[in-house]
Amino acid sequence: MNDVQIIRCTEPTELYRHYDGQSEPQPAYIELDTQHGTLLADYDSEVGGAVPFSVHHGLERRYGIPILTADAANRVMQEIAPLAERIIAGTEAKWDGSNTVAVLDEDAGAAEEELKEQLGCNIGYGGLGEDSQGFPESDLVAVWDTDGATNGSEVDDYAITGATTNERLDEIEAQILADLAGCGDSPVAACDGLGAYLRSLRDDLAQSD
Repeated sequence: MNDVQIIRCTEPTELYRHYDGQSEPQPAYIELDTQHGTLLADYDSEVGGAVPFSVHHGLERRYGIPILTADAANRVMQEIAPLAERIIAGTEAKWDGSNTVAVLDEDAGAAEEELKEQLGCNIGYGGLGEDSQGFPESDLVAVWDTDGATNGSEVDDYAITGATTNERLDEIEAQILADLAGCGDSPVAACDGLGAYLRSLRDDLAQSD
């Protein structure tokens, strides 16, 4: 059996990324590199679903997950490590005449099906509710939009002026996110555009002054 090396997530919202101009955050996945024996969790850095050749040919195998917190992702990778080791042990890189592709033996294929079932890959991924793949809310990053995260009274609530520093605005953003996380069972919240919103309040006040 080949031991798998787990590359742990270190930032609470490491799997959350929302690109400008996109309506939804990037999907997240767990990736098993069958050739180097590594297991990691990440967000899809490509818009539109393009993947590297190593993924296309199955040498690196990706399994969609919801946007998990770092702690949840690390726990899940530890839980599926025995299945990942079976996949690695039963995967061979073979030349098919055009490309080097992954060929799984019977046990590796069975282990992968178990892994997918454990991750809920047959359900879908992303966000709360029916797309949570069976993960509890406490495992997920709570994703908010700016309209839902703010109430329009932040200038008064946090004494924002035209001279408020970026450091202070970062503290206010962190406080708002902490309060949002307290609204449900998710321990971590993320809100695309919240920092820019707070800076716009400060800049508008500075301009009027």
